[in-house]
Amino acid sequence: MLSTVFAGTIIAISFAAPPGPVAMETIRRGLRGGFHPALRVQLGSIIGDLAWCAAALIGLAPLAQIAIIRTLIGIIGVVLLLYFGAIGIRDALRQSSLNLGAGGGEKKGAFRAGAAMALANPMAVGYWVSVGGIMISKGIIDSGMSQTGAFIAGFIAGMILWAVAMAAIVRFGKRLVNPLAFRAITFVCGAAMLFFGFALASQMISAIL
Repeated sequence: MLSTVFAGTIIAISFAAPPGPVAMETIRRGLRGGFHPALRVQLGSIIGDLAWCAAALIGLAPLAQIAIIRTLIGIIGVVLLLYFGAIGIRDALRQSSLNLGAGGGEKKGAFRAGAAMALANPMAVGYWVSVGGIMISKGIIDSGMSQTGAFIAGFIAGMILWAVAMAAIVRFGKRLVNPLAFRAITFVCGAAMLFFGFALASQMISAIL
């Protein structure tokens, strides 16, 4: 049982750790608003991750391989990435972005942003359809409800652990950032999101053609 919990924790961290759009948004909001906005983005992303995890557990993940569903998810993902990327670029260029105050405004929509980006993340779809789905189907589903529950508990614990750690890193890193570096990092985060968006759009167009 403990090994199953540990496996769920490791899978959660390995899934959340690679840099991606959620990490970029966490850094952008965290540098402006501190720990709480960064944490809200991360907690919101957990909702999306759990949704795909649940889909894999009950055998629905392969539905995402259907062309029209995958295309719809991709389109939503592209729109979100371009939108948040544009916001990041805008914040980097605006003079007001130099005000590193409490950042209460950054809390607004942070949770929703994290959830939306995770739900519309094609990488999450691919992960749970392939590697994650295989690991779960072989080691968890066939082992009964107790094992499934242990895996989910470990997965949630891993996601929360990573969320708190990521938000804390951004929060303390903010102390080392001067206004010029802040604007540069914000610009890089926005540019990275735009890159992710255009790369995803390019992949979709290539698949259609």
